[in-house]
Amino acid sequence: MKKVLLFAFVLFMATAASAQFKVGGGLTIGTEAGGIDDDGSEKLGIGLNLRGDYAFNESWSIAPGFTFFFPSAPDGVDITYWQLNADAHYNFGAEGDFGFYALGGLNYSYVKIDWGDNEFWGGSSDDSEIGLNLGAGATMQQFYGELKYDTAFEQLALSVGIMF
Repeated sequence: MKKVLLFAFVLFMATAASAQFKVGGGLTIGTEAGGIDDDGSEKLGIGLNLRGDYAFNESWSIAPGFTFFFPSAPDGVDITYWQLNADAHYNFGAEGDFGFYALGGLNYSYVKIDWGDNEFWGGSSDDSEIGLNLGAGATMQQFYGELKYDTAFEQLALSVGIMF
């Protein structure tokens, strides 16, 4: 039993030593996360994202992340959009400083709309949903860009940023 535990520990340390962890962030543009106009239509939204990337080997990595969008709304209405992501990346062969990856993962998305407080109307409503992510991305040195579709917000999201 001690030999099995020792072997598992050595295997874990070898995996951890070969793995690479990066953190960073950037901007995200979402096709459905911009809030609502006075006429009720949705528009493009801009958000900030924070993310990590833990490479298990040259082919596979996981990328947890958080995106907070800054939607606009008519006067008297506040909207909050945010999303937690857990993506797996399959990295295709890198050529020099340039790499390309396919991604798939899960997201937890949250939206809250607050209509204000007055005696005639007001209140709030919120909703959350678990969805899927599917997309592709590219890296160049420490910069990244990715395009993915998420099923929770039913939107395309383009993200660009930097990883350290």
